[in-house]
Amino acid sequence: MMKRIVALLLAGLLIASFAACGSESNSSNSAPSEGSDSGSSISETAQEETGEKQKLVMAFATWVGALPDTQAVQDQMNEVLAEKGLEVELQISDSGSYKQNMTLALSSGEPIDVFNTWNCEYPNLVQQGYLVDMEENDNLNTNGEGIVEAIGQEYVDACRISGKLYGLPNNRDFAMGRGCVAIGTEYLEGIGYEVDEEQEIIPTTIEEINEIYAQLHETYPDLEVYRPVTGSMLQFSNIDNLGGSVFGVLENYGAELKVVNLFETDYYKTYCERMYDYNQKGYISADAATDTTSVGELTKAGTLMSYTTGGKPGIKVQETNLCGRPMTIFQTMDDYVSSASVASWTWSIGITTSDAGKSMQLIKEFYTNEDLANLLSWGIEDQHYKVEEDGLITYADGVDASTSGWNHTMQWLMPNQYITHVWTGNAPDLWEQTDTFNKEAKQSSAIGFSFDTTNVATEITSVSNVYQEFQKSLEFGYVDPATGLEEFNEKIKAAGLDKIIEEKQKQLDAWAQTK
Repeated sequence: MMKRIVALLLAGLLIASFAACGSESNSSNSAPSEGSDSGSSISETAQEETGEKQKLVMAFATWVGALPDTQAVQDQMNEVLAEKGLEVELQISDSGSYKQNMTLALSSGEPIDVFNTWNCEYPNLVQQGYLVDMEENDNLNTNGEGIVEAIGQEYVDACRISGKLYGLPNNRDFAMGRGCVAIGTEYLEGIGYEVDEEQEIIPTTIEEINEIYAQLHETYPDLEVYRPVTGSMLQFSNIDNLGGSVFGVLENYGAELKVVNLFETDYYKTYCERMYDYNQKGYISADAATDTTSVGELTKAGTLMSYTTGGKPGIKVQETNLCGRPMTIFQTMDDYVSSASVASWTWSIGITTSDAGKSMQLIKEFYTNEDLANLLSWGIEDQHYKVEEDGLITYADGVDASTSGWNHTMQWLMPNQYITHVWTGNAPDLWEQTDTFNKEAKQSSAIGFSFDTTNVATEITSVSNVYQEFQKSLEFGYVDPATGLEEFNEKIKAAGLDKIIEEKQKQLDAWAQTK
């Protein structure tokens, strides 16, 4: 990425030196201010006459970064997009470096037209001025026709911050089955656990999971039993992380609009104690806090037996495909839609876009065009997947999970799963089941609330630094919470956590009055 940035800076100097020699009158190639003009920089009539296309960078993450057949899939997309006067360049990062890459690109002026905010903290991107208001100059209505209908107005509105829309949610499971773990089926069979292959999710308790882990460790002492990730703590909770931030949360599935300090709750203490116990027993690898290898890759390699996931229709097939081996899913808590679920990761337009209007047109295509949606999710038909007689899809002939050149297993991140194929092993009506799952799950009382961080931006930076210092040591079980938790709370309060909680409660109360 640094090479690209240097190249862009050099290119910028050359452009500046030749600016006096004359250029086209429109300013589509100049740095955007307050987001680029939502009108097209190249008229559709001119494009039809010249065949000229608007090239746009579309960035997102996969577990492993760019895939072997990225260029082939991109070429197929551009064949579909040609008649729209658009051309896409896919910029794919691995999940571990994605946030850093996006922050660096946006802060340095590198062109990022369309990207997903997964792992980038959507509200903070807004506060930092990195996202374009999608309704400025009526951009969404003018260039994004069909998007709202595809998603649903209520879900679009849930992404507003201070009344403005900086991102669009993807059509997916907004609900999550909390307290879920995936365990390799072969390991369960190895300890004598009878697995019901027909059952997608097995209801259970933490106590039973602990017993299973003890048996796994005894039977497979050389394998890592469980690998926590940075999101594991929330996935095992009934917490609503208001505004997508753990700095001020609601308890009990958001039943009451009272903002509390997560790190002083009984839940957080109990969770850290459990992770510490796991670590003391040797369940967690010594390098878990620094190893950036995804849990899917570790499980596929046969070095990890279990990890946290989120329950939903299709989860068993999803995790089996992710790991390249049969996985069994257990769930210990309820299905839940938090206030941040809808806007956890949005598709947004970067402030460095070359053309906000064309960027919106590109987003529209991926929300409404089945061919593009399937290319993004599944790759090229008969090269990466094939359609079976029942209408479901599976790997193309001669291809499997380990040899496919487009197998990111992150279909849930893409704009609109609901217009894509369903993978074999799932019910044909998977997307209808997902819609029902969303509607029947517990709903936070704060759905639709978004937190404006402007008044506490300094405190959020300070608090984030403290949390980063302590998070993995506590939540991965390397420090005894009996001593580490008190020190953590002292430091994070000194950094301004109470002020953030107070501001969040103030905004939440004001929002509740408008409902």
